[in-house]
Amino acid sequence: MNRQKSILHTLDWKTVTVYIILVSTGWICIYSSMYNAEHSSILDMSQRYGMQLMWIGTAFVLALFILCLDIKVFTVLSVPVYFFTLLLLLFVLFSGVEVNGSKSWLAIGSVRIQPVEFMKIATSLMVSYVISEYGFKINSLTNIVKLLIIFAIPVVLILMQKDTGSALVFSSFLIMLYRAGMSGWIIIGIIYLSILFIISLLLPAFETVCILLGLSVLIYIIFNINVLWKSMKIVFAFFIGLIIVLFIRNEADIKLETHYILLIYFALSMLILLISYKGRISKLLFIVIFFFSSVIISFSVDYVFNNFLKQHQKDRIENMLNMRVDLQGTGYNVNQSKIAIGSGGLFGHGFLQGTQTKFNFVPEQSTDFIFCTIGEEAGFVGCLFVICLYLFLLFRIVIIAERQRFVFTRIFAYCVFGILFFHFAVNVSMTIGLIPVIGIPLPFLSYGGSSLWAFTIMLFILLKLDTKR
Repeated sequence: MNRQKSILHTLDWKTVTVYIILVSTGWICIYSSMYNAEHSSILDMSQRYGMQLMWIGTAFVLALFILCLDIKVFTVLSVPVYFFTLLLLLFVLFSGVEVNGSKSWLAIGSVRIQPVEFMKIATSLMVSYVISEYGFKINSLTNIVKLLIIFAIPVVLILMQKDTGSALVFSSFLIMLYRAGMSGWIIIGIIYLSILFIISLLLPAFETVCILLGLSVLIYIIFNINVLWKSMKIVFAFFIGLIIVLFIRNEADIKLETHYILLIYFALSMLILLISYKGRISKLLFIVIFFFSSVIISFSVDYVFNNFLKQHQKDRIENMLNMRVDLQGTGYNVNQSKIAIGSGGLFGHGFLQGTQTKFNFVPEQSTDFIFCTIGEEAGFVGCLFVICLYLFLLFRIVIIAERQRFVFTRIFAYCVFGILFFHFAVNVSMTIGLIPVIGIPLPFLSYGGSSLWAFTIMLFILLKLDTKR
């Protein structure tokens, strides 16, 4: 009895309340998006909203069960659960059911389970267990390799299932690794590579090289900001060099293409850099390596894009970047979603009044595109309310993480934070056309038993661990 009172007293009820509100909102949105006049009862088990109610009920049972467990269970079972879930992923490759081009489902009677959703929990527990071991140092090469193996094995298996979206979710663990002490330069490097990938797709090779050269010069100046006057002289020399090149071209009536002018300009700039380094050879060497590495990566983008990505993935990226607009093909989903959200205005059309949703113009509107139902029927205010709920939930998870004495709980909390943040940010962004569609659910709102169970288990493991802070 005292133990039950202790759990009720220490449980983070603010987080539980947000969880219940999100799950309830999701159920209502699924009912609205899949509304059928012939099956108007929200409890109709033949419809998705009826099935979702069953998933919600079982999720609540799972949550209560987790709260009754001893916290030692989570550390003791971390390794076995990780390897068991890996076996499930292997089993899916041979006996899985293919849905929307991804062979990532297990059929158990009439019920389908997606093991990859539970792999996120298993990986979070495994990583938390490894990092919380006595004497673990995050920047040790041995430990980095160990962590990379833990992440790489499930990612490879998920990619073999042709589920790129779920594989990308594992990049969210970078947030946890950064909080655990890994250098922030790694995250900056990943962001830089993503930007370089986009630039290399949008611009011709020569213009990309010029941008990289200019960026290298800028980094050199930043590295030498302690000698600001010399840096300013270098910047001034760049402009003088450009003026001289343009003047010679006009006066001598030399017909040079723009890219040749830029080439001469940057050649003069690099010459000035070489003359001005004066003992800073290590920094200059770093800039040279950075420049040529970036050029090599940039030139390899086309090869990777054309030979490693599947056609529907290339189509989505090209539509997002406006390289090729196909509103009736690969861009149809996002276009209809944007129309639905935009038509909602400030306050929306009202419950069950969304035309885009009601007439099924938006595919996957109860799963990956559930957010557009909120935008159309509840408008900007409804979208803002849901976004604030997620931000508050993420804020609570950070608070929970930072008040922990035990490394295992703190690391697990940041794993949960990273996964939820990635799902939330990517799902909302893809429904409004900011990023390509990668097919991941909106936590607690999208239809699906596997995702709801997985997010519920993940969150309530954290809440249970927090009760013993």
